[in-house]
Amino acid sequence: MQLKVLTYNIHKGFDWNKKNYFLKDIKNLIQMSHADIVLLQEVVGQSNKYKKKGLIDEQFEYIADSVWPHYSYAKNAVFDYGHHGNLILSHYPILSWEQKNISTNFMEQRGLLCCQIQLKDKSQSVYVICVHLDLLHSGRKKQYQMIKKYIENLKIPDDAPLILAGDFNDWNKQASMVMEKEMNMTEVYKGQHGMYAKTFPAGLPMLSLDRIYVKNLKIVHSYTLPQVEGNHFSDHLPLFCEVKTHAT
Repeated sequence: MQLKVLTYNIHKGFDWNKKNYFLKDIKNLIQMSHADIVLLQEVVGQSNKYKKKGLIDEQFEYIADSVWPHYSYAKNAVFDYGHHGNLILSHYPILSWEQKNISTNFMEQRGLLCCQIQLKDKSQSVYVICVHLDLLHSGRKKQYQMIKKYIENLKIPDDAPLILAGDFNDWNKQASMVMEKEMNMTEVYKGQHGMYAKTFPAGLPMLSLDRIYVKNLKIVHSYTLPQVEGNHFSDHLPLFCEVKTHAT
């Protein structure tokens, strides 16, 4: 079975300088990818500020719409005016979900969202984890170990497909020390092209912040989605891949 997977930091619906609200275009871009599983970061769940401006604030419902019948949203950052967090969309049923706080300092509220998703073959499921990690390397080092321990505690079958994706903020490319070497996962873009995808800033991508790591899945291809009519919509580029389960 083949799976199309997309990860995207949507920057709360705004472009890089927070002047233009592109949520409708972001939704269309995600739909045009025909992804089976979508992992989004910086999704607004509620915002009184957005409501006052006439902007859509319950973004997870708006994006999911009728295209992805199954979704799970978990708030990471909570403020007096609302919250935003991670979102997983799926064409296939979500059997279970769990949110874990992986914050390492009082300045950044970070979370991990994990879903077990039942595939077309109902005897098989895939574990999908969406993350948004710290800006500072010292915090990310702690979070790499938190993620590793969390996955170990899941006690999933050794041959179960696993997808770990999101905004790793890994500008110095140190996540591989844990994700690839200790956890035996493969980053999809690097697995195909020999290097990480440059995804930030969207207008002139120089840093490789966004990743899709997989285990027990075969990489078919991976690429960043191109701009549409000269627009990038967010400050990050979307990262896409197509993978196969070993059973196919």
